[in-house]
This record gives sequence, C-alpha cells and structure tokens, in this order.
Amino acid sequence: MPVTSTPTLALLAEDAVTRRPLAGTMWLGAGRRRGSTVDRLPAGGWRRAEQGSAGPLVLEVRTATDRLVLQVWGPAATPADEVAQALRATRAWAGLEDDPTGFGELVGAHPLLRRAHLQLGTPILGRLPRAAESFGRAVLGQLVQGLEAAKSTAELVRMLGTPTAHGIYAYPTRAALGAAPAHQLRRCGIALRSAGALHRFAVDEATVEALHDRRDHEAIDARLRRIPGVGVWTSAETRLYLGDADAVSYGDYHIPALVGWALGDRTETDEAMAELLAPYAPQRGRVIRLIERAARHGLVPTKPRRGPRAAVSVHRYW
Repeated sequence: MPVTSTPTLALLAEDAVTRRPLAGTMWLGAGRRRGSTVDRLPAGGWRRAEQGSAGPLVLEVRTATDRLVLQVWGPAATPADEVAQALRATRAWAGLEDDPTGFGELVGAHPLLRRAHLQLGTPILGRLPRAAESFGRAVLGQLVQGLEAAKSTAELVRMLGTPTAHGIYAYPTRAALGAAPAHQLRRCGIALRSAGALHRFAVDEATVEALHDRRDHEAIDARLRRIPGVGVWTSAETRLYLGDADAVSYGDYHIPALVGWALGDRTETDEAMAELLAPYAPQRGRVIRLIERAARHGLVPTKPRRGPRAAVSVHRYW
C-alpha cells in the first residue's frame, strides 16, 4: 500500500542558474490525473516526486525571466547528504549536466540536419533520477503503443508509489516492487515476462545505480541484457532515460523508417539505420531526437501514413 504523504513540505535546498534550454523529456511521467510522477508548474517549469528516507521529496525547476530556479522540497528530517543528492538530481533531470559539445559540427555536413539544428537547436538530454524508473518505463513500453505504456506505468505508480501533498507520486521503491506478486502487477496491464524483469531488476538495482552514478553506459547495457526479457531495445530506452546520447533503440517499430526517410533513400531496416547513423557516433541518440523534432515540424521527409491507427491492445488486461 502507498505510504501516506507528509501534509506540508519544507524548502530543503535552492539554487539558481542562468536560463538555458531545458531537457525535452522533463514532461515524462506527466499527463495522468492519478499516477503522475511529474506535473507542470502554473508559472512555468516542472516538478517531480522522488523517494526519500524521511518521506517523499519534490524536485522543482521554475523558469524566471533570466534564470532557472531549482528547489527541493520535503520533510525537514531529510538528511543533508540526501538533500544535496536530490539537488544534483534536479540539475540532471533538467538537462543542466548534459554535454552536447561539438553536436553542431557533427550534424553540419548533412543539409537537412544542419537546417533542423539551426531552426530547433540542440536536443538537450535529461536524466531521470533513478535507474529503476528508467528501466520500468522501458520495460512497460515493450511491444505496445506509447499510450498503453503510459497507462500501465501510471497504474503501477498509483498502486505501489508514494503520494505527495502536490498530488504527484514517487516511483515505487525497490522493496515495494520486489514484494508485489506478478498477479498484482497484471492488474496494471503488465505482462508476466515484464513483471519478471521488474522483479529481477529490483535485485540488481543497487549495482545499476552505482554504474549510473559513474555514467558507465556500456556496463549498464551489459548488466541489463543479462536480465531475461531484456534486449537491445529495452536497454537502449533505459539508457536514453539516463542521458546516454549515443543509445539507439534497434528493433523499434517507428525509428528505422523515421531515420531512413530523413537521412537515406526511404530505407526502413535496422541495418540501414545503423549505417546511416554510424558517422554520428557518439551522438547517435541525440541525432534521433533531432530527427524526431524535425519530423514534427515538417523539416525532414517522413513516411506517409497509409492506414488508420492501430487500436490500443487489451490482451495484457484481465
């Protein structure tokens, strides 16, 4: 059962930096009335909930005229080192620790990418504070539409997460996920294979978190792919949520066609995508994010839709 939240939160830490572009993934976890981990601030900016030893914490990034204000709210009994870690996590979530140095020069030789970069700027990659949430969102996104994945994640967070006074929830703890039986997770539309992967990750969470702290994405990839039911796609999606600028989600339903139509001769295979993206290492994941943004703005050619959208599946639910 979710832990009852503290009625009031104290301001534990605050920092301010010169205003700059924020990570385009800060919204991830928002949009659900119940089960959201993220919410938009009325005056501009975002807040998200995180677990804390003395109670849930709320990380906020507020936008001002010429600066960004970073704040951490939570119980006054929160240890000082945990507060400092939460403030660092706030910076990383906002993309303030992302290093896109040289990206403009890397894409400058391709006319479409150069045009997209000039008009849209460099995609900023943020990092989710916990590897567990990154892995969970990737696992629940396997073989389903994004709408269904978001629904399952919100139901999981609502069932096992920790609510805050702001109406958002902290992603479930390792103990809560590890103790939840598979039949309980099924009620969130989570397939048995995915439930097993979540349980296995709960055992390895501390190791992956340590690798995340060292930004050792290659070691994270190797560790994740030892888990039954986890392949190259799930590992890449997890690493993208953790800020790996070179992660490529091979096996994705949409990305090969998106890259092939934008950069190649309308190719739609993983092999062709790998060849097209090879010149952009170690920024291949960031290039894909730029192509996705460019496609939404009509700056690159895209594959035309020739049929209706597929219906959201119901096979994962009782």
